[in-house]
Amino acid sequence: MTQFVPAELADDTLDIIAAPNPAELRISPHVEQVLGRAPRPFGDWVARNIAAFR
Repeated sequence: MTQFVPAELADDTLDIIAAPNPAELRISPHVEQVLGRAPRPFGDWVARNIAAFR
């Protein structure tokens, strides 16, 4: 990341990403509207796709 932005900005960005606030954790109802199905946990996606990353 520091190849593209100053180190302080990279650190601040990673701090923000690492500590989402409650509003950022809320799953939007638009997810289901766009996907046409209920959202699933990221871990489910990982379990289905882990082989592609080995």
